[in-house]
Amino acid sequence: RCAGRNFTHRQMIKRKAENWARRYAAMPPAERLAVLSALMAVEAHE
Repeated sequence: RCAGRNFTHRQMIKRKAENWARRYAAMPPAERLAVLSALMAVEAHE
């Protein structure tokens, strides 16, 4: 299934994901690891 209710919502999600990925890639390795750990902790609790 697609993320988003309609084309506009899917486009917004796609752009958000691209922006997050770009910022994540620009982080130093230690900071990236800390962010990844925090994201995984959120997913583990859902």
